[in-house]
Amino acid sequence: MNLRQHINSDRMDYFPFPSKGYFLDWLLRTEQYWLRKYVKSLRSEEYYTFHKPNKWMKYYYQGRKNRLGRKLGFFIAAGCFDSGLKIYHYGSIIVNPKSRIGKDCTIHGNCCIGSKGTLPDDSPVIGDHVDIGQNAQILGGITIADGVKIGAGAIVTKSILEPNVTVVGIPARVIGE
Repeated sequence: MNLRQHINSDRMDYFPFPSKGYFLDWLLRTEQYWLRKYVKSLRSEEYYTFHKPNKWMKYYYQGRKNRLGRKLGFFIAAGCFDSGLKIYHYGSIIVNPKSRIGKDCTIHGNCCIGSKGTLPDDSPVIGDHVDIGQNAQILGGITIADGVKIGAGAIVTKSILEPNVTVVGIPARVIGE
């Protein structure tokens, strides 16, 4: 997938009807505008890092992404997410650089996807179409299947291998499909 396809895939999540709302969001500098701008900078950094190596463009977009990340409260390394990333709210979103997250992932604010702190390479692998709720924590070298919905405030420390289930609680447990 090239840069334009990645950006268009992500943009359709934020603006399904481009002519309606984009100009107004740009003019008013709404939350949606800043979130889309961050994701676009992330995708541009990934493109110039992995697909068409150009160190000056990589550094430009990395700096732009990091400035926006400090403003929005995000730390997401290049190459963690596949296409279709959707972020709903500002807030602390921290993703371990070694984590791998599949297509069409949805993240609400204040989430942590990372290691438990014991082994640096202990990072989650998350499938496609996963919805991560507000204040959810995904910790350790675990695997989460496709289509899983993680409830608000859940702390996931064990693998969830069943697809299309909902998990909630501390520690997270399956409550249904």
